[in-house]
Amino acid sequence: MILLRIVVFATLAFLLAPLLIIVLFSFNATPSLSFPFAGFSLRWYAQVFSDVQLGSALIKSMWIALWTAVVTLILGTGASLAWLRLKRRGRAVLELLAITPIALPGLFLGVALLVMFAELGITLSAVTIVIAHVLLTLPILVVAMKARLALFDPSLEEAARDLGATQSQTFARVTLPLIAPTLISCSILALAISFDEFVLTSFVSGTETTLPMYIWSMMRRTVTPLINAISTLALLFSILILLGAWLVGRLRRTAAITDRADS
Repeated sequence: MILLRIVVFATLAFLLAPLLIIVLFSFNATPSLSFPFAGFSLRWYAQVFSDVQLGSALIKSMWIALWTAVVTLILGTGASLAWLRLKRRGRAVLELLAITPIALPGLFLGVALLVMFAELGITLSAVTIVIAHVLLTLPILVVAMKARLALFDPSLEEAARDLGATQSQTFARVTLPLIAPTLISCSILALAISFDEFVLTSFVSGTETTLPMYIWSMMRRTVTPLINAISTLALLFSILILLGAWLVGRLRRTAAITDRADS
């Protein structure tokens, strides 16, 4: 048991040490990224908020992430309804199509998308970035929804229709409330993935500059604690997004337990 705990703590330390070092040197008083630590300062964070180009890249990334989450939510809702209505063979085909982009390397997806946009004459822009990010995040939502829909009881929809509800009313009042928490949680996760995505973005961005692209361009010139400060803020933003997704799921489970207790 003691050996197992040592292995677990050593693994956690190995995974978290780089993050802690990034956060630590974001407060370094000097541009040096080597020990000994010169002292704490907020100068790099002040520089982050005064950099116009960085602000533009940050806003661009947030808009792209937001649109990715919205499109993923809409398409994921449609895919979930299709999964419920399809037979066993149709569900298998849908699941295979959903899993394929996850199994493919990001490099392959980036090249494939770049060639496709070139053949179709589509100019690389924020729209192509959103398309690429949706291709990356939609399969994650579909896989998560499969686990949720496997527990879905079709008799609830049949009962609603027997009581006179139309198909749209059944969807709005029965189906959607049951799958909404998972959809929202996965959409928030899609927002976090899109905000941090670099590989696909580098292929389909064109002249657009997102936050990961801006950080990469800075690192090619020089590495200063400014990059650490930007990375720390991006890490904090991602943690807050994931925390929001966790809270949505937890509140939904609490509400479901309360409803059962009341009934």
